[in-house]
Amino acid sequence: MLFTKGTNFNPLGFHYQFDQENMLMTMEEGFWDKQVVEKQVTPQEALEIMLPINEAKQLWEVNIYLIALFAAVFIALFFTPLKTKKYFRWYVVLYMILLVSFIIWDVAQHQEIAETLLS
Repeated sequence: MLFTKGTNFNPLGFHYQFDQENMLMTMEEGFWDKQVVEKQVTPQEALEIMLPINEAKQLWEVNIYLIALFAAVFIALFFTPLKTKKYFRWYVVLYMILLVSFIIWDVAQHQEIAETLLS
């Protein structure tokens, strides 16, 4: 979480800065090799750019907590006395179903946001 906050990381790799006075938007694309684009925009164009980027950032912030939750459940399943329980295999199956469902949903959401940004 500190890495995400400190580096302003998100899986899409898009960031923006908007100057309202001059209606100038600076967009950064990429993770390490950032490509910077500056252009004049109308208020409508600015919103069309800012909303998906903000949505992706909020989704990533929720993902950080969900990933931590999945890690905690993994530790609880495999490194506690719960492992010796009668229904251990069912717990693992349920965990895997939830984890795979989360990953599929998350990738689909990020792809949808990326398509919105790139169109």
